[in-house]
Amino acid sequence: MNRRQRRAINKQVGPEAQEKMAEQLTQFGMLPEQCGICQKGFDKKDKRMVQAWSVVVKEDTVRLFCPDCMRTAKEVISGCDPSNA
Repeated sequence: MNRRQRRAINKQVGPEAQEKMAEQLTQFGMLPEQCGICQKGFDKKDKRMVQAWSVVVKEDTVRLFCPDCMRTAKEVISGCDPSNA
């Protein structure tokens, strides 16, 4: 991507979106190295692991969940859902 294209994208997106993206990138640096529930290790360099695991960000807290724990959490939530009954 050349300079002209980058400038056009920046003009189109706007400063608010750029700030939000920069904030999200700094939060990526705060990403934990293990699952928040089962403490299973997380390797940032493993492409499959990066695509399969879930990151949850609430305000300034960054949490990481393995696929097994995320699946279990979704099952518990859907079991408690009154519209599911």
